[in-house]
Amino acid sequence: MDTTRIVIILILGSLMLLVFVLFIVLILFEYRKRQVRHITEKMELRQRYNDEVLKTQIEVQEQTFKYIAEELHDNIAQMLSLVKIKLYKARGKTTDEQVIAGLDTGTELLSKTMDDLRTLSHTLSGGLITRIPFEKSLENELNYIRDEETQATLTVSGETREIAPDKKLMAFRILQESINNAIKHGKARNILVSLVYKTDVVTLVIEDDGTGFDTELMNASNGLGLQNMRLRANMLGRFSIVSGKQRGTTLR
Repeated sequence: MDTTRIVIILILGSLMLLVFVLFIVLILFEYRKRQVRHITEKMELRQRYNDEVLKTQIEVQEQTFKYIAEELHDNIAQMLSLVKIKLYKARGKTTDEQVIAGLDTGTELLSKTMDDLRTLSHTLSGGLITRIPFEKSLENELNYIRDEETQATLTVSGETREIAPDKKLMAFRILQESINNAIKHGKARNILVSLVYKTDVVTLVIEDDGTGFDTELMNASNGLGLQNMRLRANMLGRFSIVSGKQRGTTLR
């Protein structure tokens, strides 16, 4: 009887100890879960804050572009128009063939400059980009960078369709930033832009043969350009960059 009682006491003691251990484990588990949840919430809050800051920076950037565009249109373009009128008047006051030829050449160059300025003004303000087909905006931008040292090609595949104006503008700004990085930092000589229309998705791919960079460092980068590209792209859909030293860069 004493032996049985001892065994029962040992069993009850073991059960109580096990319950106590389980209780401690549950407390630690709940504490850890709350700790993880707290850290996650802090990270989400920080990410939301960073996103809001970047959105504000993008809005400020767009407002700055718009202001510059208005200045180009309202002031510089008007001054060039006056210069063009002066050239016309000067042409009518001379009979010297060489002077006339020089004035005609100057007027032609000035007219082309004014056309380019007008296009640049619309591009900066975003007005033209939102009104014309997206592929036309891309082609216009590539025309600016084509020269003897830089080749730029656009390919379009699939059945083209209209894209929402705000999305076109965000994607266009990504293209501008990517091309700027490719030429300025990557020293790229060839840039290939692909626009692929599918039933439920539109894919924009920008490839270059520049020096490339370590993508591991990109996540730690504080560069406003890369952050803006990431934010704009994440607001549109999926975003990826594949690059490496001396391997060029592909942005999708």
